[in-house]
Amino acid sequence: MSSTVLAGFILHRRPYRETSFLLDIFSLEWGLVSAVGKGIRGSKSDKKSLLQPFQALLLGLSGRHELKNLQQVDALDASYKLEGHYLFSAMYINELLSRLLAKEIPQADLYYLYQTTLQALAQQEAIEPQLRQFELSLIAELGYGIDFLYDTNSGQEIEPFAYYSFIHEQGWLRLKQQYAGNNCFLGESIMQISDFVWTPASLLCAKYISRMTLAKLLGDKPLKSRELFKQTWSTRLPVNVENLINE
Repeated sequence: MSSTVLAGFILHRRPYRETSFLLDIFSLEWGLVSAVGKGIRGSKSDKKSLLQPFQALLLGLSGRHELKNLQQVDALDASYKLEGHYLFSAMYINELLSRLLAKEIPQADLYYLYQTTLQALAQQEAIEPQLRQFELSLIAELGYGIDFLYDTNSGQEIEPFAYYSFIHEQGWLRLKQQYAGNNCFLGESIMQISDFVWTPASLLCAKYISRMTLAKLLGDKPLKSRELFKQTWSTRLPVNVENLINE
């Protein structure tokens, strides 16, 4: 049986029947794709050792239906070494992609950003800017991009020293004055987000609007990775990925 070879990463794997894995794959050529790796569980084959998150792979897939068959797998490069909060952050990104992307729609720009983000986390760069940039880029790819330059009500440009609230699926609404609520941001911080200029204020603003938008898209089912991150905030000990991905 002929197969199509894709460059990609395993986002998630879970047991399937007695000897197989179901795989969520984020690929350069097809975007999100699902596949079954038959006869891999419990074996000591190279396939099982390679089918881990954060490992760039060449994957041979076959089949005409939505669930493909994994025919071959080879490493493209060394895996990204992640631990502690950097690991949980990467798991969070994987879960967002698995939950939100439509199947078999190429997302080349997002794929390259994913690689860049994994590299930054592996090098232990600051987590918050990496997550905020990825979240906003994902939201834009999904068709819910946010305009950081104009007031949605008046159509006028955001002013750096004015205050604004964010309205989901609408945009920014200028306030008559500053107030002490969570949804009140200085125009300068909003403008900085458009250029990915990260300050404490722009990071706080980006986190608020990303969480609001993603919550609408994700629905009521909580993110497992976010809960793990909260539970382990006080530790930086290495975590075994094997114990976290087979659920």
